[in-house]
Amino acid sequence: MYADNEEQPEPLSLGSVVEPSMDNKPWREAIRALSVGVADARQAKQVPLNLNVVFHVPGRQFKPEFSGVRTGRYSAKDRLLMVQVAVPETVPEDPNVYVRDAVDLAIDEATRWAARKKIEIDSDTLRMILDAA
Repeated sequence: MYADNEEQPEPLSLGSVVEPSMDNKPWREAIRALSVGVADARQAKQVPLNLNVVFHVPGRQFKPEFSGVRTGRYSAKDRLLMVQVAVPETVPEDPNVYVRDAVDLAIDEATRWAARKKIEIDSDTLRMILDAA
């Protein structure tokens, strides 16, 4: 239960680790656009395991030390799992499609993680939010 002055985590949220440059601007714009859509679509939704998808965007000095999707931190208190996504340096023709597909893969990763940890997850609602974004 959350006190009135405590913020409850959102069911699905997006973030990024990025060093802004003109080269990765399409990534930043795609992540921001989907993030706004997700924020609108998740209104009044609740899930047993909240998911924060964090994109690691390469820049001139910062390069992700992994590729693909991986599980990050978990907060039992907030029932919040972070899943990290490393995007490639080369921006695809449609980065919006890539980012949306990556969130879908992050939901898959969260579902596998939750099954291993025996933690309840509502991947259907997370996907419904993604689809509505």
